[in-house]
Amino acid sequence: MSIKEKNGIKEVVLSDENNSENKVHPTGEKLPLQKIKISKKAVQPFSNSIKAEFHNKQIEPEILALKEQLDANEQYLLNLTNAINTTNASVEFDMDGNILNANKNFLKIMGYTAKDLLGKHHSLLVDPSYSKSNAYQFFWNSLKKGIHQRDEFILTEKNGKLIWFSGSYNPIFNTQGKPYKVLKIATDITLSKTQFLQLAVQAQEKEKRSSELVIANKELAFQNKEKEDRAAELIIANKELKFQNEQKEKRAEELINANKELAIQSIEKEKRAAELIIANKKLASEKILKEKRKVEKLKRAAELIVKNRELAYQEKRSSELTLANDELKKAQEELGSFSYSVSHDLRAPIRAINGYTQILIEDHADSIDDDGKKIIQAIVNNSNKMGILIDDLLAFSKLGRKEVSSSNINMTSLVNGVINDITFEKGENTPIFEIEELAPANGDSSLIKQVWINLISNAIKYSKYKPEIKIKIASTLQDHKIIYSIKDWGAGFDMAYYDKLFGVFQRLHSQEEFTGTGIGLAIVQKIVSRHSGAVWAESKLDEGAEFYFSLPNIKH
Repeated sequence: MSIKEKNGIKEVVLSDENNSENKVHPTGEKLPLQKIKISKKAVQPFSNSIKAEFHNKQIEPEILALKEQLDANEQYLLNLTNAINTTNASVEFDMDGNILNANKNFLKIMGYTAKDLLGKHHSLLVDPSYSKSNAYQFFWNSLKKGIHQRDEFILTEKNGKLIWFSGSYNPIFNTQGKPYKVLKIATDITLSKTQFLQLAVQAQEKEKRSSELVIANKELAFQNKEKEDRAAELIIANKELKFQNEQKEKRAEELINANKELAIQSIEKEKRAAELIIANKKLASEKILKEKRKVEKLKRAAELIVKNRELAYQEKRSSELTLANDELKKAQEELGSFSYSVSHDLRAPIRAINGYTQILIEDHADSIDDDGKKIIQAIVNNSNKMGILIDDLLAFSKLGRKEVSSSNINMTSLVNGVINDITFEKGENTPIFEIEELAPANGDSSLIKQVWINLISNAIKYSKYKPEIKIKIASTLQDHKIIYSIKDWGAGFDMAYYDKLFGVFQRLHSQEEFTGTGIGLAIVQKIVSRHSGAVWAESKLDEGAEFYFSLPNIKH
């Protein structure tokens, strides 16, 4: 026995002198020393007397008796603990919910080891949604107030399975009457609870089935009543049918007599009918002849009306064509006069400008400074440009008057011929052509050749500033038309100005950057339109352009 003092509390420790350090629980665990806590005030008088008795060795029998009593109490508590551990699951928590200890039954049921649980919070054992609820907080607040909780509880084992326990959470009080830990003692009722729930479900199913049977019985009773009512109606209907059959038999006898009378009358009618048939045949033959003659007359009249209408329409159409031809002839004469005027009257001033500027350069070169020479050269360049514009304009106007011939065109051969005719100045990049097998077409070979010349020339011109000039030519078939395409990776254009692309004298790049008159694509559109086709393009600025034109499919 020893006495220790800490924070005003004296502890009297009673232990077996021979086995005080190695006392072992029957389960194999070491048991702590048994301690009795006594307040300082309560123990002071007793302590003084003990000290005196120790000196005098007069109180030793009482101490030995107290020790025996404590050993007996310890053995009793140990027996209670063994009994609980044998049949129940138990676990201890501190007042904050942290796990202090758990017996083997609890660990086995829950699938944990002691290391898994010791020091962990009670919330590990319950559903997360419940551990975050106000009800869970109220549960622990009640335990902290010393209120024990007895009920059926659901815990979650290590593998997530739900375990039902029946038992209690019991606050353990210290000598001051305050709870300092919680002991849970419970029994696993998962099997019985599951069976109970299954029985409840079965009972619910039986009640549902019973309700369905009640409804079915009511339906059968209703159907039986309906059958009885129907049987009564059938009896009445049978009586009515019997009465009607009797009436029919009477009516049948009357009809037999009437039929005999009708038979006699029929014989007389047949004789009369035979006579009428002979007379009708004569009349019919005469009527058929009359109808045939009438139909022939009507048919002949209809034919004459149609011929008269056709003659009248032809006369009217002939007059209209004569007027249209006269107007077309006048328009062609006017267009020819305009072309002559453009080609002669406009060229004369241009030739004069070029001649006078050439005289200035040859005869007065010494008296003209460098700026003057630049101006004269600009005049020459612009007059030459004017001449090219006049030539393009005349070519464009002639397209409207030129008759479009039709023949089969080997498009691959035509394109290769156009490419072979292109000449390049020294130092220029030679284009790389990728030409697929092109579908043949039907049209005017010379006009379609001009389309390819304009499109290929544009593709080369607008790619000249690229390190490599690459041009791809292909075709696709779409039911009633053939689509040809020519793609380059040159300067491209802004699609925002697409509506100006095929206009006469419309340009999307400056003259200084790329030369041209702005009429080449207008000529392409004119030729393709005269072949009942269409032309369009797609492009991105500085990424190249792809031009398409369609012609009718000769197979359709």
